[in-house]
Amino acid sequence: MKKSILTTLLLCIAILPSFACTTFVMKRGNELVFGRNLDWVSDNGVIVVNKRNTSKTAIVFAPDKAMQWTSKYGSVTFNQFGKEFPFGGMNEQGLVVEIMLAKASYPLPDERPALNELQWIQYQLDNSASIKDVIESDKLLRISKINQDLHFLICDAAGKVAVIEFIDHKMKVYKDQTLPYPVLENDVYARSLSNIKSNTSCRFTKAAHLVQNFTPSNPTPIVDYSFRILDEVMLRGSWSIVYDITNRSIHFRTASNRQVRNFDMATFNFSCDGPTYLYDLENNSKGTINAKFGPYSDSKNQEKMQDAMRTNLIIMPKEIKTLFYTYARTCTCS
Repeated sequence: MKKSILTTLLLCIAILPSFACTTFVMKRGNELVFGRNLDWVSDNGVIVVNKRNTSKTAIVFAPDKAMQWTSKYGSVTFNQFGKEFPFGGMNEQGLVVEIMLAKASYPLPDERPALNELQWIQYQLDNSASIKDVIESDKLLRISKINQDLHFLICDAAGKVAVIEFIDHKMKVYKDQTLPYPVLENDVYARSLSNIKSNTSCRFTKAAHLVQNFTPSNPTPIVDYSFRILDEVMLRGSWSIVYDITNRSIHFRTASNRQVRNFDMATFNFSCDGPTYLYDLENNSKGTINAKFGPYSDSKNQEKMQDAMRTNLIIMPKEIKTLFYTYARTCTCS
């Protein structure tokens, strides 16, 4: 039965449109930022405050064994398909994880428990404080693909950056000397390196040059310069996000609201015995929005997921929808 559900799920969301992204990391003195464009069909979604000490079991299908874990860290994530299924975010330790669509071949089934590709992001934000933690987690778990081939740009508070891809069913890590440009787009990193060496015009080449050109003497605030880079490589501009890792603040704008909004993570209570909060990205606000976050509810979560499925032309059976709509209820405070 579970195998047939998975087959149906894959058939139903096969029409999910691919999305384009550009990400980069930039440093100046003690300043450290992570920029991200999501160029996608819809700018609908929510920002979710995720709690520490929350027990979770992944959604995977037989014969996979579901990964189980308890979150160590709180995080704030940008989600389109409901709580616990983020496209990216930052945790209270300053670790940022973001996705881009790119060719991938995830690990084959083995003895490791599994989680799906979006829950892999939430797992890392829940449990990893550093690039080293993320890399070492590959010994403990693996991705079991539901729909998308992805690769990841990750940065920690120490300024360590890594590109993580899955090539030939194994994790491939670019960092330190093998990561000359802390930039990523929708192509495997090796091909992007080839493109910049040949000066091929692409988002990777443009973003890498702009990052390199940001010298210590540049008077432009680093967050403002980051948005300039995102403007230069923008396609649809569904979400443009700048994570100020140093100050644990996040700045963003959307296609339907070009006003830059921001919030400070320090104001959130990440204890799991308190209420969970979220922010509707369709909120027509501006400036600092910490006070605009409202209480999480299953009904709001379902409403936003339904809208995301509608705007992205996703059709799936009721039992599959219910599985995702109700998943957040299974995550419990330890």
